[in-house]
Amino acid sequence: MGIFAEISINDMGKGDIKTRKGKIFNGTYGVRRKRKQKKNSFYAKNVQKLNSIDAKNKSLRVARASVSSNHEKGVEGEQIVNGLASKAYLKYWCYPNPIDEEGDKKEICDLLIAFFDTAIIISVKNYDNKGDYERYKRKVVEKSTNQLFGAERKLFKSNRNIKITHHERGEFIFKPSDYKHLHRITVNVGEQFEKYEFIDTKENKGCINIFNQESFEAITDELDTIKDLIEYLSIRETLFLKNNGIQMHCSEKDLLAYYLMNNREFPQECFNGNFEEWSKSCIGKWDTYLYSRSVLLKKLADEKSYFIDELIKNDALPLEHGELFAKELMTLDRFERRNIASDLFEVVIKYQTIPDCLARRHYIINDILFLFVYYPPNKTEEEKDLILQKAQEIYAYKFNPNKVLLLAATNNMQQWKFGLFETQKAEPTEKQKKYYDIMIKKFGWFKELQEIHKENKEYPDEQ
Repeated sequence: MGIFAEISINDMGKGDIKTRKGKIFNGTYGVRRKRKQKKNSFYAKNVQKLNSIDAKNKSLRVARASVSSNHEKGVEGEQIVNGLASKAYLKYWCYPNPIDEEGDKKEICDLLIAFFDTAIIISVKNYDNKGDYERYKRKVVEKSTNQLFGAERKLFKSNRNIKITHHERGEFIFKPSDYKHLHRITVNVGEQFEKYEFIDTKENKGCINIFNQESFEAITDELDTIKDLIEYLSIRETLFLKNNGIQMHCSEKDLLAYYLMNNREFPQECFNGNFEEWSKSCIGKWDTYLYSRSVLLKKLADEKSYFIDELIKNDALPLEHGELFAKELMTLDRFERRNIASDLFEVVIKYQTIPDCLARRHYIINDILFLFVYYPPNKTEEEKDLILQKAQEIYAYKFNPNKVLLLAATNNMQQWKFGLFETQKAEPTEKQKKYYDIMIKKFGWFKELQEIHKENKEYPDEQ
């Protein structure tokens, strides 16, 4: 009460405490004196700067989101292509996102396939072009073309070998002089266009093969060996370079279907100025191919050939020097692999019911002698290995091929063995000749050689 009295006395003459004058005097607020909002002088002075910073931050967030989205699209696209290529051509010779380890340590391309004397450089693009074909040409075709020719310069014109690391094989040295053939591929896995240009060229530099995802999937499914793919790329490049700028009315898959069903070639009229008209006749060939009885029979017959693929992947490559053997088999196309597997199976089926029989069959392809052997199961492992090793040496001496590639098996394919023997370049000495002649006489081989004539057809019902 005293405090209140004191305040009441002090307020005398300054207006009642409830009046505006009294509230000003006491520094209080209420109905008659509204509280004013405090001004932020720093904000007021720098409002434009702050707005600019906020706009930049917003743009940065959008840019980061865009980069993240593009990165995810890039990864998704590369995974698709790497998966398809690895499945078809074995990841052992596929190099995803190779880095120049001893150079600028930058990525060379999206995928490199390096096998024997052929290199394939692949660029993958995954853009949403919003239906704009001109945007597609800029973002996919032109950008990819520049990257592919840049990768070619890095690999072939750096005046040095390029060190690359493979996630399974470890260090790999790319030597430009080892590769006589080069193919460049763009794969568009983003927005697809029904009609698109199938190659891109730069003067005096060569051409780029362009595929959309669907076409690339079809090609790697139907041409699932390195040899098959390279042969198609070569004739495809020749075809489109000859007819550059001329409209093609059929699809890539129609073109592929014609090629597969016509001895893997295109008619001469395609190269003599009648390409556009001929392409009209190919419309719908892919659907015909898919539902063809001949194609079904071919695929059933090809099932045998995948024994060779599994042999390479599961048995040969894990061995210390298995790559040499594997590479020889990898040079074969699908039809050749089918024939080789069939010969091995036939030898086993024919002789496995004969006790203690050691049967042999051979033929020569490209100076490589393929030797098929059935061996009895009742021998020790040491005896089997010795016999098979001597068989390779004797056939190398007798027929003098560049190499002898051995495929051997016993009852019901319960066990199989394989080997690669390189024939010596020098003429065998008299001592060596005498040794092998004695071995041939001891085994009783080559006394009554029987020639087997078989006509194998890629399409079994072919007339």
